[in-house]
Amino acid sequence: MWRQHLDKLCGSLLLLLLAILLAFQIGDLKADGRVDWWDSLGEITTLLVAASWLCLIVCSRPRGPVTNWLFAGSFLLVFSYSLDLLDEVLSYPDSIRLMSWLESFPAPLGMVLLTFGLLGWHREQLAINRQLQVRELFLRDHQLLDPLTQLYGPLYLQAVLDRELELHRQQQQPLSLLMLDISGFSDYNRRFGIAAGDHFLTQFSELLTHQLRQRDLICRYAGDCFVALLPQTEAATAQVLNRHLQQQLQQWLPEHSIELTGVVLEFSIKHHQLIQNAEAALQLASKELARAKATTAALQVVTV
Repeated sequence: MWRQHLDKLCGSLLLLLLAILLAFQIGDLKADGRVDWWDSLGEITTLLVAASWLCLIVCSRPRGPVTNWLFAGSFLLVFSYSLDLLDEVLSYPDSIRLMSWLESFPAPLGMVLLTFGLLGWHREQLAINRQLQVRELFLRDHQLLDPLTQLYGPLYLQAVLDRELELHRQQQQPLSLLMLDISGFSDYNRRFGIAAGDHFLTQFSELLTHQLRQRDLICRYAGDCFVALLPQTEAATAQVLNRHLQQQLQQWLPEHSIELTGVVLEFSIKHHQLIQNAEAALQLASKELARAKATTAALQVVTV
C-alpha cells in the first residue's frame, strides 16, 4: 500500500531534510551545551506519535483526496515537531525569524488539514456502515458472502433484485442497475500475481462501497464483475456514478491501464413487463456488457 504514496513520501522527506539543513545553516549550537531532557522527552514523544500517524496512513489508505488531507496534516505536524526539537540544541539570531515561522505555522495548519481528513474518513465509515446495514436486510446467511471482498454474491443479488422489481411495479418508482467489469484486470493479475489481484479486488470493493447511498447495494457478481443496484434512481444518475468511479480508479492507479466497462439497465415504469424477474434482468445485463466489451464502449445504457 505504501508504494502508492512513494512520490509524496519522497517529496516530504526532501522538504524536511532541506528545513533541517537550513536550521543548521542559520543557527548555532548552544554554547552552554545544556539540554532540558524532560522538555526534549516530551518533544520526542510528540514527534514519534505524529510520525506513527503518518506511517499508519500510508500503510493502510489507498490514494485519494481523503488520504491526501490526512497525509498533509500528519506531515506538517512531523515537520513542525522536528524543528521544535532542534530548538533544544540550536539557537538562532534574533534578527532572523524564518525558523520561528517554519516551526510555528505548520502545526496549526496541520491540525486543520488533519481534521478535514478525519471528517472525510468519518463519511467513508458511515458509507461502510450503511452497506453493512443493507447486507443485513435480507438473507442473513454467511454462505451468501463473497469470501474475498465480503460483498454479497449473485444469489443475494437475485433475491434483492426480485424484491426491488416487485416494489418498482407496485410503487412506480425508478430503478436502475449498474453492472461493471474491470477491463485490464487479467493483465494486472498476470503481471503482479494472484495475491496482488485479490488485494486489488478488495480495495476496489471498498471504493465502490464508499460511493453508495444508504438504499443502494453493491454485490460481486462474478470474478471482476460487480453489480450496483440503485433503487429510486434514473439512468442519468447511474451514468454519473459510473463516471465518478472511473475517475476514482484513475486517481487510485494512474500508472495502470485499468478501466471500467459498464452497463446501465433502467427499468422503465411503462415497460416493466419486459423483464419479469431478476434472473432475466441479470442475463440481459451480462449480454449487454459482453457487447460493450466487444465494441470497446465504456458504457451502455439500456431501458427495459
